[in-house]
Amino acid sequence: MTCCLVRDLLPLYIEGDCETETERFISRHLESCGKCESLYHMMKEPACYAEEERRFKERYYGKLLIKAACLFGAVFFIMLIFKLLI
Repeated sequence: MTCCLVRDLLPLYIEGDCETETERFISRHLESCGKCESLYHMMKEPACYAEEERRFKERYYGKLLIKAACLFGAVFFIMLIFKLLI
């Protein structure tokens, strides 16, 4: 029961949004429970999320840039053809 409670409270504990009594309870539990302590360290480390977010943004904005360039080229080509016909 204690591990379930601590795992539910870990995000609040990491953000510092817990009461002092709750923080003391969680820190004592983390000292005695290896599973919860490893979960705590894994949740606290933002590097894996930051890297995944960076790769997503590169793919998303890269595709968006290619689409915009193609659209601009198509509009420019249509305007050029329209200008030559008139």
